[in-house]
Amino acid sequence: MTELAALFSHQRPAPQGLLSRWKLYAGRYGALHAAARFVATKVPAIWPMVGPIVSAGYRRRWESGTGPRLLNLGGGGNLIDGALTVDIDPRADSYVDLTKPLPFAANSIDLIFFEEVLEHVEKPIGLALLRECRRVLKPGGTIRIATPDLDWLATEAPCDLVNDTFYGHDHRYIYSRAELANALELAGFSNSKWSTYRDPSARLGFLDSHADRFAHDPRLSQYVEAA
Repeated sequence: MTELAALFSHQRPAPQGLLSRWKLYAGRYGALHAAARFVATKVPAIWPMVGPIVSAGYRRRWESGTGPRLLNLGGGGNLIDGALTVDIDPRADSYVDLTKPLPFAANSIDLIFFEEVLEHVEKPIGLALLRECRRVLKPGGTIRIATPDLDWLATEAPCDLVNDTFYGHDHRYIYSRAELANALELAGFSNSKWSTYRDPSARLGFLDSHADRFAHDPRLSQYVEAA
């Protein structure tokens, strides 16, 4: 196990029963945040109004901690112990709208994990988000991106899977490898290295989980790390 893998791991599923869940989330987030989070899972429309307020405290506490800072962008309910998962989804640790500038100081984040999110925003917004990632990462920091692979879809995928990838799941832009490499370069990243699912030689490959959680062929996605 690598040093980073020892620090960061996917959380186990929440326990059964309302009381057990309350104890878990109130202990993690505080009573107000936990209560608002629970209500928002039932009434999502309220979360954009209250989420930025009630979840900001948890984000500030995380930022004041020690050790490497791993930011899990757009992770929804896929929480990672030791990391900060941000999303508009109330199950995330903190409310952050990824279509807007990230609420983090420049050069303040060590690592960014960005799994199956980039395809959910239009291309110009995606480039702006990558530039924000570059802004907040410390020199020498690493970003790992997983996003559907247009090259594989065009040459190897079954027809139904191609159509589902393009028209399902609220996707907005599917990247070829060349286009993703170009976007990373335009955003200011260098040393892009293509990887594979759960690549043991990659710095953050141990965090990949989407193919397992959603039971799809890992080849559907492309995996790249950049500095």
